[in-house]
Amino acid sequence: MNDQREFWNDRFGREGYFYGTTPNRYLASHIDMLPPQQTLLFLGEGEGRNAVYASQCGHTVTALDAAEIGLAKTALLAQQKGLEIALIHTDLEQWNPLQQYDAIMCSFLHLTEPLRSEVFSKSLAQLNKGGVFVGEFFSIHQFSKNTGGPKALELLYTANDLLAIMDTLPCDVLELCEMDTELQEGKVHNGLASVVRLKVRKR
Repeated sequence: MNDQREFWNDRFGREGYFYGTTPNRYLASHIDMLPPQQTLLFLGEGEGRNAVYASQCGHTVTALDAAEIGLAKTALLAQQKGLEIALIHTDLEQWNPLQQYDAIMCSFLHLTEPLRSEVFSKSLAQLNKGGVFVGEFFSIHQFSKNTGGPKALELLYTANDLLAIMDTLPCDVLELCEMDTELQEGKVHNGLASVVRLKVRKR
């Protein structure tokens, strides 16, 4: 946890919001489709752009991250907009979920195996029946792009990787695709990026 926490605290400790304050467009499109007043959890939420957007839409929101500086920026952004967001400061290796959610979401969550499978399994367990998990991740083809993302192959995704995990869990895959998309997110996620998009519903 310490190495990851130090890395992200260094990034989030810089002036401004490193990935901007507007939500990830893929997550926002699914937040917009949710029924009113849902309970949402955002994993690896960083500085809070997705969580704040969901709260603005009237949902009850929790943001989880290992970096306390990121969570402090989440709290500040929420306060500036007159919103309340619950914060969980923990590494996903130590995550001990304490409640159920209607939706769990993440954008560009960089996990290696076996933690990746463990986090998806925990997430499905914490969803209410019929709840959704939505995520956008950098694909292995992001290596050829200059728009951010990890430089370690084991932190990148393929649709087949995710399908293999989801096949072991009590869910129906509603959307799973690899594609290129234009990102406009803060200081480094700008331009053409290769992503994997996933949406599943708990049975």
